[in-house]
Amino acid sequence: MNEIITRFQWLEGVAGFSLSQWGLLLALLALCLVVIVLLFISLQTAGAQQKELVLKRFRRRCEYYQPSSPLSDAVISLTDYLHWLPVTEKDRFELGALLNQAGFRHPQAVLVLVAIKLMALLLLPLLVWVFASGPFTLGLLAKLTLAALFGSLMPEWWLKRRARFNKEQVRTSVPDAVDLMVICAESGLHIDAILQQVALDIHEWSPILADEMLYTHADIQMGKERYQALRGLSERTQVTELDHLVSALIQADQYGTPLVKALRDLAHESRRLHLLHVEERIGKIPATISLPLMLFVLIPLVVMLAGPSVVMLVRSLRNL
Repeated sequence: MNEIITRFQWLEGVAGFSLSQWGLLLALLALCLVVIVLLFISLQTAGAQQKELVLKRFRRRCEYYQPSSPLSDAVISLTDYLHWLPVTEKDRFELGALLNQAGFRHPQAVLVLVAIKLMALLLLPLLVWVFASGPFTLGLLAKLTLAALFGSLMPEWWLKRRARFNKEQVRTSVPDAVDLMVICAESGLHIDAILQQVALDIHEWSPILADEMLYTHADIQMGKERYQALRGLSERTQVTELDHLVSALIQADQYGTPLVKALRDLAHESRRLHLLHVEERIGKIPATISLPLMLFVLIPLVVMLAGPSVVMLVRSLRNL
């Protein structure tokens, strides 16, 4: 604690700020961080309002889509003040695609992500500098640089990890969803009704795919062309099996191809692709566990076998 106070006193002489002013600055930065975190969390529930409007049209409401809370509405309204952030069209497109794959579809999601990156870029080096011991050296400068780099890249790393998780969950759920779509098509339901019904049925065990299908259904009901909404589903998920499903649905809608037969063939193909994916992951297991085996099995085994002999050799050398 004394080192921290000493560092602030040194800052007082260098930057001209008093100790109370530095405390106020840290408090403001902490408040900004809390606001940005609340903005990011509220994005997860912001899409519930649009989905609720669509479900009201059919007089059916899913119990897992609850209206957003007043706190969420208030936090989302704060995003109107983030338009000053410098975001190019290329960054907006790339970050928007990444956010869509991760499940964040609020219109201001890109601005919130950029704000979080900027806050992390400033706060992490500041925390490292405050709690570091010793004078300002090249080592401390390297730590500050690494902290700033980590803070700016950490949000995108987390989003990419979540996008990969969503993609894997969707891939494993497509075969069962296609089987349900076959049943719905045989019962005479249209493509729109099939998407809605399957989304409601699979939500318990595949909420990510259900959310994507319900979002696609909402786009169609709000006036978007059916093929555009289906292409959006394929672009958001980036799953090969779902690309084939989208192509089959578009062909059935535009050219009148038999939907039931196409879905049956697609169900068989998706099962085959799923098995190939599982076999591929199984084939990677030996290479994956080689390093852990060497570190945690081979090295301890060598120590256990050679340890007593080494000890006896050392004792014999001491007696010479």
